[in-house]
Amino acid sequence: MEAKIIGQKSFLSPLKEEDVQVVANWSFDSQLCNVYPNCITLKESYLNEYVRLPKDNLKIYMINTIDNIAIGKLEIDVVKKESCANIDMVIAEKIYTGKGYGKDALKAVIKYCFQDLGLECIKMIINQDNIRAEYCCWGCGLREDKYYIPDERLENTLRMAVYKKDYIGY
Repeated sequence: MEAKIIGQKSFLSPLKEEDVQVVANWSFDSQLCNVYPNCITLKESYLNEYVRLPKDNLKIYMINTIDNIAIGKLEIDVVKKESCANIDMVIAEKIYTGKGYGKDALKAVIKYCFQDLGLECIKMIINQDNIRAEYCCWGCGLREDKYYIPDERLENTLRMAVYKKDYIGY
């Protein structure tokens, strides 16, 4: 069993079969899908495929409060040739948004990627009009990648990035 990634307010545990339905239920929230650019990753078929056939470069985690309440999902997609990780994160339970859980989880994952995986950069795509996600990224040291050009599927998005040389720790 893979180790948990632990923050101060939250912990991330690897996605298990019994978590799939919880995450899939979030995909029916149209309000959530309006601010989360990658809502397709919440679909049951996508998650079941991952559970059945895990990939070496992709890890999906449940974001949980310290009280073990599932509040979101986070993916780490490692691109080995670039020594980078693409992070896809959502806090799906509305009562937990804006309370620092996403920032805590993202900080813990950044530390994990730089210190444990030895990666050189972390990137994350967010909607342009998702101010909370942008503030969360800024608070974790990510800055807008000015060279990012979104494809048609992800128009109206920004890419935020942080590099190991700029990382000051958590």
